[in-house]
Amino acid sequence: MADLSPEEARAGIAARTRERARGPQIDKVFDFLIPGPGGRIPLRIYLPENASGVIMAFHGGGWLMGNVDSLDAVCRHLANDSGLAVVNVDYRLAPEHPFPAALEDAWAATCWVATHGHELGLQTTRMTVFGESAGGNLAAVVCLLARDQGNPRILAQALVYPATDARLQADSLSTCAEGFMQRKADVEYAFRTYALNHGVSPSAWKLSPLLADSHAGLPPALVITAECDAVRDDGEAYAAKLAEAGVSATCVRYNGMLHTFYSMRGMLDSAAVAQRQVASMLRAAVNNT
Repeated sequence: MADLSPEEARAGIAARTRERARGPQIDKVFDFLIPGPGGRIPLRIYLPENASGVIMAFHGGGWLMGNVDSLDAVCRHLANDSGLAVVNVDYRLAPEHPFPAALEDAWAATCWVATHGHELGLQTTRMTVFGESAGGNLAAVVCLLARDQGNPRILAQALVYPATDARLQADSLSTCAEGFMQRKADVEYAFRTYALNHGVSPSAWKLSPLLADSHAGLPPALVITAECDAVRDDGEAYAAKLAEAGVSATCVRYNGMLHTFYSMRGMLDSAAVAQRQVASMLRAAVNNT
């Protein structure tokens, strides 16, 4: 990603998306626009029959590529495996829209669904969040914001190899710096393009949720990491930080896997296992409420 223009990176993820198997049919799937701080925010909503809760879903792509299409198959499987409605959020991307635009859209979409989702048939009293990579960062910060503001109530968070620390000091950044698809240079480029080149401190908790003053009172978490991933240690450190604060947190490292493995269902058995693990955890959080 660091060696490409944003346009080239976006074309690449679009090409990879087209090559992957389409997810299962869901009872209802529709696109919807909601108001946001920077204009209307596109949502794609997956509504299985008798869905008992909602998952807010945030795609990956280093905050500068990806969209509802790149996460579509993952969301279809998530809705099918969990029986919950999934709201796929098409947040604004850097460099055109640097920090905090993506976070503002993620937060605005979560609040809008909590307030108005019932108008679309969503069970908004039972909300959870899911995010992959940069989307895992957004999901983690959304949970911190919801805790601090007392609303909306989020029952669980599933974070797949989340980026949680913009200080870029983790050992895995060095041990997996080259040769494992996503390089250290790509991680650094993503953080710089999204925030660090725009005067944002790497210690700001809305960029680095690992560095929040407190993690107490956050929703139960499942954190999935990949062994051969430069941001592996970020996710595992975040799970440990949650556990230290008394939050129920499970961390699962998928050995031998690379960053982006989670979306490769149909090509990697581990991807299907990981996706079902996320769905099971979020379903249980909703149905056990």
